[in-house]
Amino acid sequence: MESRLQTLGRTLEACPAVVFAYLFGSAATGSLRPLSDVDVAVYVDESADPAEARLQILRLLAGHLGTDEADLVILNTAPTALAGRILGTRRVILDRDPFRRHRFESQALRQFMDFRVVEHRLLSRRFARG
Repeated sequence: MESRLQTLGRTLEACPAVVFAYLFGSAATGSLRPLSDVDVAVYVDESADPAEARLQILRLLAGHLGTDEADLVILNTAPTALAGRILGTRRVILDRDPFRRHRFESQALRQFMDFRVVEHRLLSRRFARG
């Protein structure tokens, strides 16, 4: 499986809508187990049809990995909490536009840090009440 992960970025190049892509989670950290799914996050060009791009990417992933055990996150529409956690373990596998990727990462991390402060306060209050 590791050799397939190493070449996954080249496979995703077949989808012109993908601006950049990450592996994240256990696939990115090298702790993939036999029953693990492969976590992939992509940023799709704004001019592309998101539903069509998603289907094309899922077909490419299944064909390349030889399994449909892949979780795909479209970063353009990912919730702040998910995007921030993805960035925590990301491994860049495709990068067609480094400037756009860096801009996305910077904005997403700032939003995530703000979110974490609020999340911590809310959870502290919730656990304090029991």
